[in-house]
Amino acid sequence: MNGNKKIIVGLVILISFLYIVFNLNTLYVGANDPGVCVVAGSEACPHQEQIDFLGGAIPIIVSIALIVGAGTYYFMGEKVENKKQDLKNNTEILLKFLNTDEKKLVNALIESGGKVLQAEVTRLPGMTKVKSHRVVLKLLDRGVIEKAKLGKTNIIQFTKEIKEGLF
Repeated sequence: MNGNKKIIVGLVILISFLYIVFNLNTLYVGANDPGVCVVAGSEACPHQEQIDFLGGAIPIIVSIALIVGAGTYYFMGEKVENKKQDLKNNTEILLKFLNTDEKKLVNALIESGGKVLQAEVTRLPGMTKVKSHRVVLKLLDRGVIEKAKLGKTNIIQFTKEIKEGLF
Protein backbone atom coordinates (compact mmCIF):
# COMPACT_ATOMS: atom_id res chain seq x y z
CA MET A 1 0.00 0.00 0.00
CA ASN A 2 2.89 2.37 0.70
CA GLY A 3 4.09 2.01 -2.89
CA ASN A 4 0.61 2.89 -4.19
CA LYS A 5 0.54 6.07 -2.09
CA LYS A 6 3.89 7.14 -3.52
CA ILE A 7 2.63 6.57 -7.05
CA ILE A 8 -0.56 8.56 -6.42
CA VAL A 9 1.32 11.46 -4.82
CA GLY A 10 3.82 11.41 -7.68
CA LEU A 11 1.06 11.53 -10.28
CA VAL A 12 -0.69 14.43 -8.50
CA ILE A 13 2.56 16.39 -8.37
CA LEU A 14 3.27 15.58 -12.03
CA ILE A 15 -0.18 16.66 -13.19
CA SER A 16 0.01 19.86 -11.13
CA PHE A 17 3.43 20.65 -12.55
CA LEU A 18 2.30 20.09 -16.15
CA TYR A 19 -0.83 22.17 -15.58
CA ILE A 20 1.27 25.07 -14.32
CA VAL A 21 3.77 24.77 -17.19
CA PHE A 22 1.11 24.64 -19.91
CA ASN A 23 -0.76 27.58 -18.40
CA LEU A 24 2.41 29.60 -17.82
CA ASN A 25 2.09 31.12 -21.29
CA THR A 26 -1.37 32.52 -20.52
CA LEU A 27 -0.16 33.89 -17.20
CA TYR A 28 2.81 35.55 -18.91
CA VAL A 29 0.75 37.04 -21.74
CA GLY A 30 -1.86 38.29 -19.29
CA ALA A 31 0.79 40.11 -17.24
CA ASN A 32 2.20 42.06 -20.21
CA ASP A 33 0.36 44.60 -22.30
CA PRO A 34 0.43 43.10 -25.81
CA GLY A 35 -0.03 46.49 -27.42
CA VAL A 36 3.25 48.02 -26.21
CA CYS A 37 6.70 46.54 -26.78
CA VAL A 38 8.85 46.82 -23.65
CA VAL A 39 12.18 46.55 -25.52
CA ALA A 40 11.50 48.73 -28.57
CA GLY A 41 9.13 51.13 -26.81
CA SER A 42 6.80 51.17 -29.79
CA GLU A 43 3.38 49.83 -30.62
CA ALA A 44 4.55 47.03 -32.92
CA CYS A 45 6.82 44.52 -31.15
CA PRO A 46 9.46 42.97 -33.40
CA HIS A 47 9.95 40.17 -30.85
CA GLN A 48 6.36 38.98 -30.75
CA GLU A 49 7.05 36.03 -33.08
CA GLN A 50 9.90 34.82 -30.85
CA ILE A 51 7.79 35.22 -27.72
CA ASP A 52 4.98 33.21 -29.27
CA PHE A 53 7.42 30.47 -30.29
CA LEU A 54 8.91 30.25 -26.78
CA GLY A 55 5.43 30.26 -25.26
CA GLY A 56 4.58 27.15 -27.29
CA ALA A 57 7.99 25.46 -27.04
CA ILE A 58 8.57 25.71 -23.29
CA PRO A 59 5.78 23.28 -22.31
CA ILE A 60 7.01 20.78 -24.90
CA ILE A 61 10.64 21.05 -23.72
CA VAL A 62 9.62 20.71 -20.06
CA SER A 63 7.43 17.70 -20.89
CA ILE A 64 10.27 15.96 -22.75
CA ALA A 65 12.68 16.66 -19.88
CA LEU A 66 10.15 15.32 -17.39
CA ILE A 67 9.62 12.14 -19.41
CA VAL A 68 13.38 11.58 -19.76
CA GLY A 69 13.88 12.17 -16.03
CA ALA A 70 11.06 9.83 -15.05
CA GLY A 71 12.33 7.13 -17.40
CA THR A 72 15.85 7.43 -16.02
CA TYR A 73 14.54 7.19 -12.47
CA TYR A 74 12.42 4.16 -13.37
CA PHE A 75 15.29 2.23 -14.91
CA MET A 76 17.95 3.29 -12.39
CA GLY A 77 15.65 2.76 -9.39
CA GLU A 78 15.30 -0.88 -10.35
CA LYS A 79 19.08 -1.32 -10.39
CA VAL A 80 19.40 0.28 -6.95
CA GLU A 81 16.74 -2.06 -5.56
CA ASN A 82 18.53 -5.06 -7.07
CA LYS A 83 21.82 -3.94 -5.53
CA LYS A 84 20.22 -3.60 -2.09
CA GLN A 85 18.74 -7.08 -2.41
CA ASP A 86 22.11 -8.50 -3.49
CA LEU A 87 23.80 -6.94 -0.46
CA LYS A 88 21.17 -8.43 1.83
CA ASN A 89 21.66 -11.85 0.23
CA ASN A 90 25.45 -11.56 0.57
CA THR A 91 25.10 -10.76 4.26
CA GLU A 92 22.78 -13.73 4.79
CA ILE A 93 25.20 -16.07 2.98
CA LEU A 94 28.11 -14.80 5.08
CA LEU A 95 26.16 -15.36 8.29
CA LYS A 96 25.29 -18.95 7.34
CA PHE A 97 28.95 -19.95 7.54
CA LEU A 98 29.44 -18.55 11.04
CA ASN A 99 28.67 -19.98 14.46
CA THR A 100 26.50 -18.04 16.91
CA ASP A 101 29.33 -16.14 18.60
CA GLU A 102 30.83 -15.16 15.25
CA LYS A 103 27.38 -14.02 14.08
CA LYS A 104 27.13 -11.76 17.12
CA LEU A 105 30.43 -10.10 16.24
CA VAL A 106 29.57 -9.72 12.54
CA ASN A 107 26.13 -8.27 13.40
CA ALA A 108 27.78 -5.80 15.79
CA LEU A 109 30.14 -4.78 12.99
CA ILE A 110 27.28 -4.35 10.52
CA GLU A 111 25.25 -2.26 12.98
CA SER A 112 28.22 0.01 13.73
CA GLY A 113 29.17 0.58 10.10
CA GLY A 114 32.05 -1.91 9.89
CA LYS A 115 34.14 -0.86 12.92
CA VAL A 116 33.87 -1.77 16.58
CA LEU A 117 36.16 -1.76 19.60
CA GLN A 118 37.14 -5.19 20.91
CA ALA A 119 36.09 -4.02 24.38
CA GLU A 120 32.56 -3.57 23.02
CA VAL A 121 32.63 -7.11 21.66
CA THR A 122 33.20 -8.45 25.16
CA ARG A 123 30.02 -6.66 26.28
CA LEU A 124 27.85 -8.52 23.77
CA PRO A 125 25.35 -10.95 25.35
CA GLY A 126 26.97 -14.29 26.16
CA MET A 127 30.52 -13.07 25.45
CA THR A 128 33.47 -13.02 27.80
CA LYS A 129 36.94 -11.61 27.24
CA VAL A 130 38.34 -15.04 26.42
CA LYS A 131 35.46 -16.00 24.15
CA SER A 132 35.58 -12.67 22.28
CA HIS A 133 39.34 -13.02 21.84
CA ARG A 134 38.90 -16.51 20.35
CA VAL A 135 36.11 -15.36 18.03
CA VAL A 136 38.26 -12.47 16.82
CA LEU A 137 41.17 -14.85 16.17
CA LYS A 138 38.95 -17.25 14.20
CA LEU A 139 37.59 -14.47 12.01
CA LEU A 140 41.09 -13.03 11.55
CA ASP A 141 42.33 -16.44 10.34
CA ARG A 142 39.43 -16.67 7.86
CA GLY A 143 40.14 -13.19 6.51
CA VAL A 144 36.77 -11.76 7.48
CA ILE A 145 38.07 -9.06 9.81
CA GLU A 146 41.26 -7.20 10.55
CA LYS A 147 42.53 -5.84 13.84
CA ALA A 148 44.28 -2.53 14.53
CA LYS A 149 45.80 -1.40 17.84
CA LEU A 150 44.18 1.59 19.57
CA GLY A 151 45.70 2.30 22.97
CA LYS A 152 44.95 -0.59 25.32
CA THR A 153 42.26 -2.05 23.06
CA ASN A 154 41.86 -3.03 19.42
CA ILE A 155 39.63 -1.81 16.63
CA ILE A 156 37.95 -4.68 14.86
CA GLN A 157 36.80 -3.98 11.31
CA PHE A 158 35.84 -5.85 8.17
CA THR A 159 38.54 -6.44 5.59
CA LYS A 160 38.44 -4.13 2.58
CA GLU A 161 36.89 -6.78 0.28
CA ILE A 162 34.09 -7.66 2.67
CA LYS A 163 33.42 -4.01 3.50
CA GLU A 164 33.01 -3.21 -0.22
CA GLY A 165 30.66 -6.17 -0.61
CA LEU A 166 28.47 -5.28 2.35
CA PHE A 167 28.38 -1.48 2.34
